[in-house]
Amino acid sequence: MAGVWAAIFVYVLFVCTASQKIYSDEKHDCDRNDQTNKILNEKIEYLKQENTRQIESLKRENARQIESLKRENARINVIQTNIKEEFYEMFNIMMKNVTNIHEDLKSSILQTIKSELHKYKDCKDIYNNINTESGVYEIYPFGNNSKVSVFCDMMTEGGGWTAIQKRVSGSVSFDRTWTDYKTGFGNLNGSYWIGNDVIHQLTKRSNTSLYVSITLTNGTRLYELYNQFSVADETNNYRLFLGGPATGTLGDSLLHTRDSDYDLSGMSFSTPDRDNDGCSWCNCAAYSAYRGGWWFNWCHQAFLNGQWSSESWKRPWYPTVTDNKQIKETLMMIKHN
Repeated sequence: MAGVWAAIFVYVLFVCTASQKIYSDEKHDCDRNDQTNKILNEKIEYLKQENTRQIESLKRENARQIESLKRENARINVIQTNIKEEFYEMFNIMMKNVTNIHEDLKSSILQTIKSELHKYKDCKDIYNNINTESGVYEIYPFGNNSKVSVFCDMMTEGGGWTAIQKRVSGSVSFDRTWTDYKTGFGNLNGSYWIGNDVIHQLTKRSNTSLYVSITLTNGTRLYELYNQFSVADETNNYRLFLGGPATGTLGDSLLHTRDSDYDLSGMSFSTPDRDNDGCSWCNCAAYSAYRGGWWFNWCHQAFLNGQWSSESWKRPWYPTVTDNKQIKETLMMIKHN
């Protein structure tokens, strides 16, 4: 009996020991599971926070990109607006230019038609019929089949003046031959001589005035107006006929009726290769102190065709202008009365 109880005791002890171990193992597993759950919860919380942070970062980046796109869109709108404004401005300018070109072309065509229908003989004829603006025009002093380009002054003394001589610099030499002075030379918009044949044609049929002006380097413009001026043909050596009264601020240095040696009225034209002056022992046009074509007597007190800015150009218009270095521009113009 005692053995039975002992066996029962041992069995009970074993069971208790085993139960205790099982309980201990289960408790250990529970503790381990709790630890695992805690770690998992911490990871889940971290992932939640990381997800929240990334979402906020994406939101901020998205907001930044949206703002950048808005600014870029605004800049593009400004550029488009500027382009539109520039386009409309350029279009308006183009249309104005087209209109101006059309009007100029129409005016030019009308003037050409008028010119073809009416061959204008001089600048006064042009002034009276088609234009009152100074510039280069075409006239027909020799008839309908021979035109000549001339500079017309439409402002001075009532306008309609035909420039026969003009000098603004030394770029064009006036030390020329008889043939050069006969046909003309130079640049109509600069310095030139219109040609003695043209001068004869323009003055042979009507009473013509001569306007002479000298503009000084200080800007002062002096002038002299002669009421009678004409030039003979080549067979008469382009003889000058000049009459007064002479009026103006330049003074009369062409007629000099009280000094016959310097009176140029009635004198033939001379050039370095054609001596027609009143000096019996010299050729004024070829003389080194002058060198140029002119109506010389013995020799002159007025000479506008000398060598520009040279010591050899003596007495351009004595006594008013004694030194050619005072001269900025010379001009000789004619107009029939």
